[in-house]
Amino acid sequence: MTARSSDSGSRRAALYASLHVPDFPVAVLRRGGRRSQPVAVACGEPPKQFVHAADALARKHGVRQGMALAAAQARCSARAGRPLQVFRRDAKAERRVQARLLKLAEGTTPVFEDVAPGLLSLDFAGLRNPYASAAELAGGAARFGLRANVGVARNRLVALCAARTQPGVTHVYPGQEAGFLHGLPLDTLPLDGEELRTLERWGVRKVGELALLPPERMAERFGERGARMVRLARGEEDSMLRACRPEAPLELSRDFDWEVGEIESLAFVMSGMLERLCLRLQGLNKAAASLTTRLRLAGGGVFERTISLPYPLSDSRALLMLVRIDLAAHPPGAAVDGVRVSAEPAERRHVQSSLFVPDLPDAESLAVTLARLSCLVGEERVGAPAVPDTHRPGAAALEAFRPSDGRSAAANGAAPPLRKRRRPRFAEASTPPRSTLVFRCFRPSRPADVVLRGERPVRVRAGEARGRVTACAGPWRVSGEWWTPDGWQYQEWDVEVGGRLYRACCERTTGQWFLAGEYD
Repeated sequence: MTARSSDSGSRRAALYASLHVPDFPVAVLRRGGRRSQPVAVACGEPPKQFVHAADALARKHGVRQGMALAAAQARCSARAGRPLQVFRRDAKAERRVQARLLKLAEGTTPVFEDVAPGLLSLDFAGLRNPYASAAELAGGAARFGLRANVGVARNRLVALCAARTQPGVTHVYPGQEAGFLHGLPLDTLPLDGEELRTLERWGVRKVGELALLPPERMAERFGERGARMVRLARGEEDSMLRACRPEAPLELSRDFDWEVGEIESLAFVMSGMLERLCLRLQGLNKAAASLTTRLRLAGGGVFERTISLPYPLSDSRALLMLVRIDLAAHPPGAAVDGVRVSAEPAERRHVQSSLFVPDLPDAESLAVTLARLSCLVGEERVGAPAVPDTHRPGAAALEAFRPSDGRSAAANGAAPPLRKRRRPRFAEASTPPRSTLVFRCFRPSRPADVVLRGERPVRVRAGEARGRVTACAGPWRVSGEWWTPDGWQYQEWDVEVGGRLYRACCERTTGQWFLAGEYD
């Protein structure tokens, strides 16, 4: 750790440093790789993938954040004459590299701030040799395979601007702040989109042009924020550094002197570990969103299970019950000689009771009930129904069951709105006549054997629907997602068999027939 000045009694002049890794998501995935090819990081699932980040070479050829990946690849190939190298975003790798940068900052000064991924702000006041410390920061990032920029200035915001715009190590000396900011683009300053658009309409595109505007006139237009914008452009506005206090790791481990072969014995040992883990969570005013149990097996292997919770929990007894249910459904298969338990922290759930609706389910009871249901019918059969993002007929999906506290105003403690009910008149029919057919889907669809004459079905055999087709209408052809390997093409017919009306579908890619439903 870099030494500080021994003269602690004298007042130290403010001095800040900032470390910035340009295009951080790209730099994390391309450490040590070639830099002559345009690179982009994509997010989302095919075919709906978008550009999350791009390096300077890709941006030079028109690739922008938020652009559809297919459009970015086409634009880069047309302008650069070479393909765009695409990586899939790895959020876990970004967190690991960010943690390394925080450790690097902690070795330089005890006071630092985690501003954003790939961007740190450090307090250099009192360091004996700020020049050497800035070089150590850049060198430490280079050992991780990252090209980092470091800016040092008396003003924290100026140091941030220097690291974001200048390569290498940049020192802005006292009195040179305004001159340094003069030629930078306006979006270097921490201004929101509406402010930038307003200034661009005025013809202000450089920081130096903003610095020339009178603060009192800007205050008339933007309020106090307008005067602060001018001070930012002149290098006179500063901000406080919010010190980063790393939280204690929410992880406990224990090695056994003997091999544990039964779940009850293992649960007895884990009960104390979960109690201590919950005490740490409660001390941080957090709860566990997921719980990971890692067992070291006697044969040398590792068995790991992660439990995702519908509500964040901090009750050790409920967590222990969930672990026991999960291990009973998924036994490790060998004796255990070590265990490690870790939790993913989340904000605690606060629910206000209501006088007008039943209470929401108890978090602990709900989690245990869902775990038991998963053991009985399987994890893939428990959840909340969801509508997948597709037009495929009959498509359905399940997602994790996570009740929302805002399902109604009453769930948040507010009374439901009173609605005035209209009394029905005697002339009105209680059940209006139905003039349309009702289609009832079969879940799952029923496989069918269909005999064709030309392209028209003439005989159907599927369950109770057996016999000759007395009338039919169609076909109606539907297709979608042809740009993916799982594209689909259906041909649908309405057929009458035995006096009942069904919808028969043929999947044209495989030639298989099935009944999708029945008309009432």
